[in-house]
Amino acid sequence: MSGDYDRYREAAQAAAERAGAAILRHYRAAGPVDLKSDGSPVTPADRAAHEAIMEVLGRATPGVPVASEEGGEISGDRYWSVDPLDGTKEYVARTDAFVVNVALVEDGRPVVGVIYVPVTGECYFAAKDRGAFKEAAGRVRRLSGRTFTGGPVRVVGSARHGTEAVAELCAALACDEAGIERAALGSAWKFGWLAEGRADLYPRFGPTHTWDTAAGQCLVEESGGAVWVAGRKPLVYRDARQINPFFVAVADARFPWPDFL
Repeated sequence: MSGDYDRYREAAQAAAERAGAAILRHYRAAGPVDLKSDGSPVTPADRAAHEAIMEVLGRATPGVPVASEEGGEISGDRYWSVDPLDGTKEYVARTDAFVVNVALVEDGRPVVGVIYVPVTGECYFAAKDRGAFKEAAGRVRRLSGRTFTGGPVRVVGSARHGTEAVAELCAALACDEAGIERAALGSAWKFGWLAEGRADLYPRFGPTHTWDTAAGQCLVEESGGAVWVAGRKPLVYRDARQINPFFVAVADARFPWPDFL
């Protein structure tokens, strides 16, 4: 399988870009918003992006099942985990901070990850043992998370979930002389910030699913970071409901963050 990671990454990028184009067509038209059974919003853009991804991945990788937020279940030890429009609330609020997530999960670990930002056209992508990259304005550059040697801790948190717990963590970190620099951002774009050196920590104390995090985790791990639960244990994906525990994503996996925190 390892020799095919680049081929799967290319398929993931093609799917994410096709979904992004579908999203933008609806975004400009400002269509209706419905509610799912759990109260979360869903729009025609979510559905159109889902259909675009299913078409591309179904054609490129017909033997790999797709588990999407908008439909599909985990099947076997290798599957696509997809969020066709991650950050629907950001989409509805028209903040532009929504993305497309496409990840390949193998034996509980993300091995390919793509995060595509429709409004800017930026594409973050990574594959196991291949490194992490960002394509923007026709240029591709390799990504490396910021090596933490002290100074203010740059924390990026969710704009809408678990904000009170993150605020408490930030207050505790601020007691250190170095202090903190805090930012809030919707969607999995936060993982991109870690991978490209714009943030040090992303603590998540609210609900997430595999499709929210798998692509970003691959990106962060391939740029020198980590996504940890319960100390230094990596986040793995073995829950049939695709529900994640709380976690902390870090840009620099070599720094002793558990001791520091």
